[in-house]
Amino acid sequence: MAKLLLEIGSEEIPASYVPSAAEKLKEKAGRLLEKRFLPYKELRTFGSPRRLVLIADGIPDVQEKRTRKVSGPPAKVAFDKDGSPTGAGLGFARKFGKDFSEVQVETTPKGDYLYLLLEEGGGKTGRVLEELLPRLIEEIPFSKTMRWGNGTTHFARPMRSIVALLDSEILNFRVGSVASGNMTFGHRFLSNGKVAIESPDSYEETLHKAFVMASPAERETVIADACIKIEEEYGVQVIPDAELMEEICYLTEYPVAVFGGFDRNFLELPRELLITVMKHHQKYLAVEDGDGRFANSFVAFSNIWTRDMPEIRKGFERVLSARLSDARFFFDEDRKHKLSEFAAKLSGITYQKGLGTIADKTARVSAIAATVAETLCPDKKQQVVLASNLAKADLTTSMVYEFPELQGVMGREYALAEGISEPVAKAIDEHYLPRFSGDALPSNDIAVCVAIADKIETVCGFFALGKIPTGSEDPFSLRRHALGIVRILLEHGKEIPISAIIDAGIEQLPDGIVDDSANLKNEILSFFEGRIKAEFTALGMPYDVVDAVLAAGFEFLSDTLKRCEALAEMKKEDYSKNLSITFKRAAHIVKGHDSAEVDERLLEDEVEKKLLDAVKGCEAKVAPLLERDDYPAALIEIAKIRNDVDNFFDGVMVMTDDAKIRNNRLGLLRRVTKLFEKLADFSKLVFA
Repeated sequence: MAKLLLEIGSEEIPASYVPSAAEKLKEKAGRLLEKRFLPYKELRTFGSPRRLVLIADGIPDVQEKRTRKVSGPPAKVAFDKDGSPTGAGLGFARKFGKDFSEVQVETTPKGDYLYLLLEEGGGKTGRVLEELLPRLIEEIPFSKTMRWGNGTTHFARPMRSIVALLDSEILNFRVGSVASGNMTFGHRFLSNGKVAIESPDSYEETLHKAFVMASPAERETVIADACIKIEEEYGVQVIPDAELMEEICYLTEYPVAVFGGFDRNFLELPRELLITVMKHHQKYLAVEDGDGRFANSFVAFSNIWTRDMPEIRKGFERVLSARLSDARFFFDEDRKHKLSEFAAKLSGITYQKGLGTIADKTARVSAIAATVAETLCPDKKQQVVLASNLAKADLTTSMVYEFPELQGVMGREYALAEGISEPVAKAIDEHYLPRFSGDALPSNDIAVCVAIADKIETVCGFFALGKIPTGSEDPFSLRRHALGIVRILLEHGKEIPISAIIDAGIEQLPDGIVDDSANLKNEILSFFEGRIKAEFTALGMPYDVVDAVLAAGFEFLSDTLKRCEALAEMKKEDYSKNLSITFKRAAHIVKGHDSAEVDERLLEDEVEKKLLDAVKGCEAKVAPLLERDDYPAALIEIAKIRNDVDNFFDGVMVMTDDAKIRNNRLGLLRRVTKLFEKLADFSKLVFA
């Protein structure tokens, strides 16, 4: 058994590219090795700003041998009437480099066919890898790639070296102008340049001596430990930020912590502004003092250690001070104007061709939000409209132009500064929520109304333009917007029909953009159904239960979830399978028969009469249970009529020749199915 090392050295790869590229490298390497009959015991990939690494352990020295069967033409065309091979038969053998004597015939359900057994594999692993690895390198996906020099090779950044070792054996190949070997490079400034790698086992240790921590896990530990040490030494608390710490990990190969500070006067700026400047522009971690107050300090990480680290710290401080000075200037200038003045400038920003400007979008959102508020919080409708009209105003401010990450946040701050009430100011900020999976939700009714309106306006607008998500493509984040509405309604327990929200969105679309509003609504409802399924299954509901409940309608999401929970519990009971079978049988028979009218005078058999009595009793008991959303109890009551339904099927012929009797019995069964349909389509339940 052997160990493979592949290191692709390059200029600095963007930090956001590295984890994904390492994961894709692992997936592709695993598939290629298996495809070429090279099983492995362990496969690891990792990276840093200047290298992507693959280590495969337990690879055989020689390819495994495998037999593959390939089918050929029918025997009737492969042999002539004398039994001699025809051109078709000879061509089949020649195609695979075989003599016709090796061809065999097998009998299949479709007749006699030729086939060959091909022995594959058995090659030396080193030679196979020399053929395979260049392809692997060229297939690593990046969101953007570069081509350099006069070559045609594409990679995230220009490649500078390739280390390819099978134990101590150098694998020889080229990718573009770069030849493989055993030479890599250490830290750009701290090492002496080129480094020879003797074997995969010595790789990380050798690089460590050249001031490179190749393993992200080691860098993460160093970064975390450095933060703890600073907290203990200076009596501060580093504000947790897992996303930023991961980014720092992939920005450095030799992370060294730097604790610095800035002028206390900058603390007059909003907390989110300070954090944004430090995080998004400087990659610094923000700090609180021992009492939990935002401190004029930061933790940064250098990619180099020197004896004169104080000068490094001064450099970090100097750059941050300049950025904060800019931020304070923009903040002071913006506050000279009211948000309504900034909102007036939105007519100069294009939203989307066919949907007008951001001002047009704002007007639509305001109208939709007012409609939503009439149901959810009519007493706050005026505040909802105000928040909607100002929600996008900060997009025209100098601060958001310079720091786009602060949209919403600065709108809130400027609103508070000019005396707008806190609930409205918070709604201006929170109408973007949730921005991603697991994000916080709007915290008050005003924010809820504006958030729902903003998201449904986006969904309806882009659906009307035909820009509907397909497969993994969703450039306008419509799935996120729809799921955001679902989460808001569920977690806040807000009771407003999904269809009413969609109607409000469609009603505000620009004139002439919709040809068939009914069809558009159905498309959007179907789209929401997919998001609801995703959310409910994420909450632990079985997929078949979700399908069954949604088939009965999903207008009110909190109610729909309660039905899912009740049905999931009922499905655990022994009787649920037989109940489902009974419902499926009844639903199948009454398909296309909508009337639930029953003429008691036409009931001929005792089992018919007993079933009608059972249905009447069940209806009387179930109605008040449904009124108070007691779905578990309603399901128990409905389940009680199963024996009467089964006896009905056993005792009468539903599809009798007498049309009046037949329709009466179908009406009785339709009345049974209507009991079930208020809760779920039981035919969609799946039992092992």
